Amino acid sequence: MPQVHVVEPVHSHEPAKLRVCAYARVSSDSADQLNSFASQVRYYTNLISSNEDWTLVDIYADHGITGTSTAKRTEFRRMMEDCRKGKIDRILVKSLSRFARNTQDCIAALRELRRLGVTVVFEKEHINTGTMANEMLISMMSAFAQEESVSISKNMRKGVQMRMQNGTYQISRMPYGYEFGKNGEYVINEKEAEVVRYIFDQFLTGAGVDEIAKSLQAREVRRRDGSLRWYGYSIGYILKNEKYVGDELLGKRYTTDSLPFKQIPNRGESPKYHFADTHPAIISRNDFEKVQNLLKERSNKYGAGHHPLHPFTKILYCGGCGMPFYHRYHNNREEWVCCNHFGAASSCSTKTIAQTQLIDLYLKMLWKLQRNDCELLNRHLQMLSDIQSHFHNQQGKTQYMNEIAGLLEQSHTLHRLWTAGCVDSEFFYAKDNELQRAIRTKREILQRERDEEEKLLLLDVTGDILHIVETAQADRFEEDVFAATVQRITIDNAQVCFALKNGLEFYENRDENE
Repeated sequence: MPQVHVVEPVHSHEPAKLRVCAYARVSSDSADQLNSFASQVRYYTNLISSNEDWTLVDIYADHGITGTSTAKRTEFRRMMEDCRKGKIDRILVKSLSRFARNTQDCIAALRELRRLGVTVVFEKEHINTGTMANEMLISMMSAFAQEESVSISKNMRKGVQMRMQNGTYQISRMPYGYEFGKNGEYVINEKEAEVVRYIFDQFLTGAGVDEIAKSLQAREVRRRDGSLRWYGYSIGYILKNEKYVGDELLGKRYTTDSLPFKQIPNRGESPKYHFADTHPAIISRNDFEKVQNLLKERSNKYGAGHHPLHPFTKILYCGGCGMPFYHRYHNNREEWVCCNHFGAASSCSTKTIAQTQLIDLYLKMLWKLQRNDCELLNRHLQMLSDIQSHFHNQQGKTQYMNEIAGLLEQSHTLHRLWTAGCVDSEFFYAKDNELQRAIRTKREILQRERDEEEKLLLLDVTGDILHIVETAQADRFEEDVFAATVQRITIDNAQVCFALKNGLEFYENRDENE
């Protein structure tokens, strides 16, 4: 009987270090605030670097920017994006007011970070979001302001609903084809009404919404805003609008009850109010019903909106003008067309491409990768591995951050000396320009370090793509394989570029006889 030797598993007893960053912010560029800003940067850099159980990820610092909204805080948004990429475990912040003064943004950010597994420590308030009690405390701080906003919104919506119910609700904007009368009533605008009748007539004769939009542009019919650009979805909206037969349907959209408030289509969640024959009609009721039946037939045949979702949706772009491609049915074939080219061929010369050809080109690219034993992907994977083996930037990042903090302190001291009259203006401006140039240089170096880190994130992605390509079927289109490998497709008249999710690009020539 053979002798069995048990090979024990190897366990690593070295605990993983906590990846920690800090966020600092001051609200103005005054000398005192600059001092606070520099102090925060230096304090957190030294604090994190001195803890043996922590690894410094970065110091994210906004200065001279208000905290009432996160929209303009570029460093805050960069920090949130790094959290979404899984690069951060803990964030250190001086106080809640430094993180955000807008309660809604603050709570939204903290809850997203909690879902991502990232804890936030507020030193002044002694709050750690990793505990449930502190999450409840933060929620309580925002409860009164949020409840007040919700209450006001509910009262306003209730008033609108009551006016809809008793027929006293007044719309704020007339649909195309009508204008306001002296007393706010519907009055037909004959010039626009002729366009509405033309749209309904063309649709009843078999034209599609895209074809009608294109014909209006060819006839140089202007929209109400003066634009010549018509779109298929705007034609579809006109064809479905009950106001053109003299009726009025109120409550097509409703506002959600919770923050953030959004207006969304009403599909039975809220009451609707229909009033018949409230104003002069532009289209006969018989023609309107025919159009609705025809719209329903086409929807059943081609899918809602005539543009069924496809893996190519929102990733196809024109190599000529940069605009996205959209999907359509034309002459009994599925195809993708540049938005600018469809609106006016003179605006963009990139030709339409059939969906079958696009799939064939993708499968051709996939087959080439497999035929070459994925040599290109393996080379790219090796290059990224080499970068990883030589990338030891943690100490360098800490050094650059400390140097930036020191330069900011020098800038603060210089401002105080100039304000006190201890140095003349000539010396101040010369020295200040020198300091600002040094700060910019250090930040550029730091950014290059961050760019190298971004390359390392592609290491796992390339490995996944390599495995998928090796096992994929190159003779048929598989949506999950496509979605896992391709990031973007750029199309021009000569070739199609497939950009993979690891940054590599592959080109396939278009057939000249397509």
